[in-house]
Amino acid sequence: MPEVNTDLPVVAVHGITSSPTTWGGLVLAFNVEGVVVHQLSLLGHGPMSTRRGVGTDYSLEAFATDVLKQMDALKIDTCALVGHSLGALVSSIVAQRQPDRCERLLLEDMPVPRRARRDPPPMRRYADVIFMEVAALAGRRKFDPNMVWKVSRELLRPNPQWWDGLSRITMPVLVIGGGKSSYLRQDRLRDVVHDLPDARMVTIDGGHRLHITRGDEFCDIAVPFLTNGKYVNRRHNGVQDM
Repeated sequence: MPEVNTDLPVVAVHGITSSPTTWGGLVLAFNVEGVVVHQLSLLGHGPMSTRRGVGTDYSLEAFATDVLKQMDALKIDTCALVGHSLGALVSSIVAQRQPDRCERLLLEDMPVPRRARRDPPPMRRYADVIFMEVAALAGRRKFDPNMVWKVSRELLRPNPQWWDGLSRITMPVLVIGGGKSSYLRQDRLRDVVHDLPDARMVTIDGGHRLHITRGDEFCDIAVPFLTNGKYVNRRHNGVQDM
């Protein structure tokens, strides 16, 4: 095994109904360089425990508070933060609340909250929300269906406070969109990039779970960004032109 060095740790936050193991490809890419990747678990996910159940607060702010508590428990003062889907949105809130703890931020196919009621929802179709809520019952042993219902409803409500907080995300940000095959609106991601102080966007047409469906390409971009260009994904000996 490579000797673990003292590089900035990477904190990875999975998406809704997923799990920390989803980051296996990213972990392997960083293991080559000896960079530590901490795979956190979102509230409401995993076996029945104190982290899920009746009465659990599943607001977006509660998710962010829980991520910060996990970082405190791991004694992570600063990190490179990467999140997918709901994990990306939660990561953006973490970066708003404590920007000094996040040196670089990668947001993978994030659902973008509405700024005002006239704005479109994060999903291309309202039917996607209904499908997700119904499908949540089948996965109740792996996550709390009540969590899915609460999150999906919050995502449909306007959240101007989140948009106002984007100005506090002053670290470099990379937004990766899933392209036309993603069920999320990609134009909303471009609106976020426009409002961030230091951000750019890359599109990989691989759907919503790019780190799985287009894992090599995702790592080719994610590894050098999260390490500020210090490392590339050695599997492909470089990074695609962005």
